Amino acid sequence: MATEKVRVLKIDNEEITTKKGDKRPMRVLHCFVEQSYQDVKTGEMVDGSFVAKTSVFDESIELTAGEEYLVEYRLGEGYGMDAGRMVPRIAAWRPMKQKPVAKPVATAGA
Repeated sequence: MATEKVRVLKIDNEEITTKKGDKRPMRVLHCFVEQSYQDVKTGEMVDGSFVAKTSVFDESIELTAGEEYLVEYRLGEGYGMDAGRMVPRIAAWRPMKQKPVAKPVATAGA
């Protein structure tokens, strides 16, 4: 799997209709993907950052606009127009924000 740093800029809540006519909630995330890579010819680091959208159907994934995440993804086979092609599939969203560490409480006489 590979990992990228992603900032969620905006979240749009939408609803799609399946081929069977069922309604399904979907979140459309507008994201800034921060990445850099080494040019194979020159050896220089290149800024490859970009803005893109992705959709999330899993309601159990907690995402907040303005927050940064480490996104793990793997290659998979596409659906629809991408059938038979390799496409990235997001496997995990991990918040970049560190949880605060509790400081020890000062005790009397210490």
